[in-house]
Amino acid sequence: MCAICGWINEKNSLENKQDTFKEMLDLMSSRGKDHTGYHFEEHVLLGHKRLAIIDLENGNQPMYYKEYVIVYNGEIYNTDEIRNELRSLGYKFDTTCDTEVMLKGYVEFKEKILDKVEGIFAFCIYNMETKEIFLARDRFGIKPLYYCKKDDNFIFASTLKPILRSKVIKPNLSQESLGEILALRTI
Repeated sequence: MCAICGWINEKNSLENKQDTFKEMLDLMSSRGKDHTGYHFEEHVLLGHKRLAIIDLENGNQPMYYKEYVIVYNGEIYNTDEIRNELRSLGYKFDTTCDTEVMLKGYVEFKEKILDKVEGIFAFCIYNMETKEIFLARDRFGIKPLYYCKKDDNFIFASTLKPILRSKVIKPNLSQESLGEILALRTI
C-alpha cells in the first residue's frame, strides 16, 4: 500500500504551499513508511509515500522519464507482458517496478495504456513540458483516489484527509450525503 497526492494551480504559485503539502502527504504515512518523495514546481506539487515491496533500492517515487513524472499506487498483474511489449519497441528499463512500466507505457500509448493494464492502481503522470496531467484509477476503484476542483485549485490524494488539510474546501455533510453513506457505506 502506498499513497499519492497532488496539488495543481495553473494561475497562482504554490511555492508558499510546500510546507502545507508536506503535512498533507504526512497524513498518509500509515500507507507507506519506507520513502517519501516530492516533485515541486511553481504550479504543481506532487508527492508519494512508499511501502517498498518490489525493487527496494530503485523504486522510489516520483519517478522520471524524459519530460514525464509519475506518482503511482498499485499493482499491475500483467507487468511482464507490457514490459516485454515496450522492450520490443526499444524501451530500456532501470527497475523491476511496475511503476516504470506504467510510466513508459503511458509515454508510448498515452491514455490507451489503460486498455492494456490489468490490475489495481491510481496514478498521476505529469508532463513537465506541456504542463498537462493525466490522472487515472482502476475501473473498480480498488485503489482509492479522491479529488476536488475549487477555484483554480485541483487537488487529489489517496485519502480524503490531505484534501481537507489543504483548506481549499471545508467539510460539509448534507442530509442526503449522510443517508447515502449510511445506506451504501461509500462516498
